[in-house]
Amino acid sequence: MKILSVICILISCSALCHSQTKISGFVKDAVNSPKELVLTVYDPFSIYNPQIIEDTVITRKGNFDFTFNIKKEMIVGIELSGKSIFFPGTYKLVISPNDSLYINIDDSKKLGILNLNITGRGYEKVNFKKMILRDVFAVFKTDPKYQDQSLYYKFLTTDRKLNIIDSVCNSYNGFLDAKVRSLIRAEVYESLLESLFIAVKRSDNDSSKTYFKKFIVQKNRMEPFIEEKNIFYAGGTLLSEFILLNEFKNPLLYAGDRFKTDSAITYCNLIIKYFGKKSHVKNYLLSNFMISYLNSKIFDKTSKVLYDFYLKNTDQLNPFLTEVSNSYFRSQRSLQVGKPFFNFSLTDTVGNIHALPDFKGKVLIIDFWFTGCSGCKQMAPALDAVEKSLNDENVIFISINVDKKERWLKGIGQYSSKSSLQLYTMEEKFHHPIIRSLNILGYPALFVVDARGNFAGIPPDPRSSQADFIQFIKKVKKEVAN
Repeated sequence: MKILSVICILISCSALCHSQTKISGFVKDAVNSPKELVLTVYDPFSIYNPQIIEDTVITRKGNFDFTFNIKKEMIVGIELSGKSIFFPGTYKLVISPNDSLYINIDDSKKLGILNLNITGRGYEKVNFKKMILRDVFAVFKTDPKYQDQSLYYKFLTTDRKLNIIDSVCNSYNGFLDAKVRSLIRAEVYESLLESLFIAVKRSDNDSSKTYFKKFIVQKNRMEPFIEEKNIFYAGGTLLSEFILLNEFKNPLLYAGDRFKTDSAITYCNLIIKYFGKKSHVKNYLLSNFMISYLNSKIFDKTSKVLYDFYLKNTDQLNPFLTEVSNSYFRSQRSLQVGKPFFNFSLTDTVGNIHALPDFKGKVLIIDFWFTGCSGCKQMAPALDAVEKSLNDENVIFISINVDKKERWLKGIGQYSSKSSLQLYTMEEKFHHPIIRSLNILGYPALFVVDARGNFAGIPPDPRSSQADFIQFIKKVKKEVAN
């Protein structure tokens, strides 16, 4: 019996070990100078909160080790001293359950996937991506500077690079699973098309529609994102932009950046028009837009109309249906003007607790941010200027950070306004109930609370119009006073 018990324990331990996924490695120039690495694991089958794991380690004699459990292909990113180790080339990798990668970094100042020696179980995915990127980068080296390229040239050189990707994928004779190859192809496609689509959106060139038809539509360049379940991993944003770029002669003039938000039902009908017969694509795009819309707007009649449209047009097997419904009801509960704001209780830089009732009689301007956020860095001076202009002791500026404590403290004043009250989500990061309650997906995020402690709305962006922002705050004060 004892022998049998020992065998069972050994089998269980073996199964547990094999269920673990591991990424370890060596940083040559960190042997005598320890460096910080941050691993982030993203679940592509979650729209609302895809970041499921974040782990930070400090090298020991140059060595590092991350071990975690996943049950399906996930997306991972690793930063070394704040920089992605895989860029240039890519920011993230696809990793499978039970992979055990070893990454050798010769020079922390010379990063990028092509400069890394990666071995171990699962290395085939990395090597396949390297095969593609080596040939694509060779074309990049022959391109003029990006700002000197005409719109037509950008289409032409992107087309050459996409052809190279297809050629490498078609000639591959290794042992990598076909579905994984398809996914990696979609990832690299996305990285190339993303910059091209941005250029088209910003262009007032009337020939853009002609180029788009010739190089994108007629060549069926969206196919990699539609194939299998690739859209969950790559291309969702591009398919959304594809709709507008293909629908309008000149998106810059006829649609603009706010088209999707201002014409929500029209946009959703366009999703049905273009991808109604591709259920997994339709479900993803409708779900992604719904959550984005609920995150960017206060709850109003349009929110309800849009949700009813969503329920009518999505499928019951939509994997994102629960996420969207939860987001909708959170918005209905927390983001209606006049309803009580989330009753937070958070810590400042010296350990003091600050709760919502402490600010009774004050209008609160609450800014959510994280260190490294480019938009937050732009928002910080705008809030400083507004605070100085208002100069009102009855208006309190509060900055709430979603990093871990050490990273939060490093970013204060640079990514948040200097003189605001600095609070953070106390190691819960973006999993804190206040983040979920307010449906926060993107940063920076601004909310205004009136003197009664009720939600007063999402103010105009002070980066684009400080006058409108100040007018909004004064209106909130006046309404409560009356």
